[in-house]
Amino acid sequence: MANIVENRYGKEGVRLVRVRRSPYNGNTFNEWTVRILIEGDFVSSYTEADNSKVLTTDTMKNTVYYMAQRTSAKSIEDFGKELANYLLEHHSQISAANIDIESKAWSHIVTSNKVRHPTSFVQTSNEVQLTTVKRSRHGSFSIVSGLRGLKVMKTANSSFANFYRDSLTTLPESTDRLFGTAIVALWTYEDGSAIMDFDKTRQQIRSLMIDLFAEHESESVQHTMYDMGKLVLNNVKSISKIHLTLPNLHCLPVDLTRFGEENKNEIFMPIDDPHGYIQCTLTRSSSKASILSKL
Repeated sequence: MANIVENRYGKEGVRLVRVRRSPYNGNTFNEWTVRILIEGDFVSSYTEADNSKVLTTDTMKNTVYYMAQRTSAKSIEDFGKELANYLLEHHSQISAANIDIESKAWSHIVTSNKVRHPTSFVQTSNEVQLTTVKRSRHGSFSIVSGLRGLKVMKTANSSFANFYRDSLTTLPESTDRLFGTAIVALWTYEDGSAIMDFDKTRQQIRSLMIDLFAEHESESVQHTMYDMGKLVLNNVKSISKIHLTLPNLHCLPVDLTRFGEENKNEIFMPIDDPHGYIQCTLTRSSSKASILSKL
């Protein structure tokens, strides 16, 4: 006999654009993609083909748009909390709600005469803001937020030397290399139920990471990412853990000697794959940071 020990289902890829109109401060523009996954009393739909308790995924999609019209939430975290609460309060068969939201980077256009346009926007980068909001019926909120695709590049103060070698190692040491990456950062809030300015916290964490990356005398990707995570934990008390992924986006020096030219460490060929892929999780606990662990 087969037993179902865990199940959940939901709606993926619910795209939402929300405009808030103000004649005084200008409009706001958000582009979000929402995923809902619910858990609960749905075993009979699997084992007995009984759909009487199944909340349709189309209804979940409609719930996103309904709540987007009613909500006063400014952050994706607060919207996720409201969406989870609505699902739990209105459907007794749901025992837990999991909300994932991604937000694209849009900002007001600043015209050539340095004027912020009140109703026009530009997508500033491929960076994406992230959050996962979870709550069980009788539990508190768990919130993991972050960002993905924050591209940065160092053209000085980056080296990689004195590394382990074996018979297959061909990589030369470098004391002056380019260091480019697309940061993925996920942080866990100490108290997901607390009222806070999530957008302000995200901006603070982002600024801390960028500042550290710019000023750091990097001996390796690992060296930089550890100091980056440590700086965030030391300055943002509302989070308890941060997980960093830093792919090493290589730019390889081009050999110009065959053309009768000297490459003065200025001409490089960027490559996408293969590339290094480094992860680290840091917490404030007494235990050592866990490498390659999951949040």
